[in-house]
Amino acid sequence: MKLVDTPPSRWDERIEFPMQSAGYAQAATALGHRPLFAEDERGIALVLIRRVPVPLLRGWTARAKVYAHARDAAFLLALVDKLRQLGVSHVRLGDAMWGVTGAMADDWRALRRVNYHVFVHDLRLHDEAMLAQVRAAVRRDIRKGMASVSVTEVRTAADLRDYLALAAQTGDRMRGHDLASVYPTPFFEAILREMVPRCQAAIFIARAGDIPVAGGLFMVSSDRFVYLHGCSTRNRSLTPKQGPSAMFWHAMRFARARGCTVFDMGAVTPTDDPNHPHYSVYQYKKGWGGELASVRSGELVMSALKYRFQELILAPMWNRLHPLYLRLFGGHQPARYRDTVASPTPALSHQERS
Repeated sequence: MKLVDTPPSRWDERIEFPMQSAGYAQAATALGHRPLFAEDERGIALVLIRRVPVPLLRGWTARAKVYAHARDAAFLLALVDKLRQLGVSHVRLGDAMWGVTGAMADDWRALRRVNYHVFVHDLRLHDEAMLAQVRAAVRRDIRKGMASVSVTEVRTAADLRDYLALAAQTGDRMRGHDLASVYPTPFFEAILREMVPRCQAAIFIARAGDIPVAGGLFMVSSDRFVYLHGCSTRNRSLTPKQGPSAMFWHAMRFARARGCTVFDMGAVTPTDDPNHPHYSVYQYKKGWGGELASVRSGELVMSALKYRFQELILAPMWNRLHPLYLRLFGGHQPARYRDTVASPTPALSHQERS
C-alpha cells in the first residue's frame, strides 16, 4: 500500500467522492490536518492526521480521519495498521458527510460502528412533487424567500467576503452555545480556488438587494449534492426574508440541473426534546420532507491510554482553544504538496455545466 503526502498522478480521476480529492486535502490543511493519500488495488483513501506538533504532546495527540472506498475489506485493515505504525491513537472512518463505502470486515472486533443520520431528497422528482413533500410552513418560507432574495454562486473574492462575514456571525452564535465552529477563512478560500472550478463543490449566497442574508457550501459528486456548511444573518429586519429557505430550494434545483439524483441536507440528531441543542436544526430539516437515512461509519481506538488523555484533557478544551490552535498550526502544508496541485480549470457558468 502506498501512503504518501502528495497526491499521486491523476488522483482525482480515481476517487469516489469530493472529500477524497486533492482540493479537499488542501483545504483540510487549514484545519490543522496533515493529508496523506493511500491507495492500492484494494481501495483508495484520503487520510487526515491532526496532532499538536510540540514536544511531549506530539506523541500523545495524533488522531486520523479517513475517507475511504474499499474494494476489498483487507484495504481498511492494512491502512489502519499503517496508521498505528505512525503513532495514531484514534481513527475515525468517515463521517456524516460521507461514510465508509465498499467492503468492510464483518468480524472487525476493534471497530465501533457509528451511524449518522441525514435527510435525503429524491431529485428525480419535479418541483411540484418535491414541494408536496414539504410542510406548508416551509412552502410559505420558500415562496417568501424566492420573492425577497436572489441566490447566486460564490465565484469571486467579493462574493466570498460576503459569505465569510455571514460565517463569522454564525460561528459567534455557535460558540455562544458551546458549539465549535472550526472552519477558518483559508478553508473556504481553498474550496473556492481548488474545488469549485472542478465542479467538486458549490457555494451559494442569498442576498436581499446587496445585503448578504444566507449561504451554503455543498460537496458535489456525479449523483449526490451534500450540504457541508451553512451561515445566515441574525439581523431581525432581514430574517423574515427567509434567506436560508431560498438558498436550499435554489441548491436543490441547481443540483437537479447538474444531473444529481440525491440531495443530502446534512447531519441531524433525531430528537423530540425542545431543549436539545440540535432540536431546531432537526425540526427545520424534517420540515422539508425527504427520507431519514443512515450513513455508515466507524471508529477505532488504537491506544486506550492516549485516547483517554485526549478525551479527558484535550476534548473539553477544544471548543474554546481551537481558534488559537488553527492560528498556530493550521494551513502549514509542505511546498512540495502545494506544487503538485493542478491549476484550477476555468470556471464554467451554470448553463455550460447543465
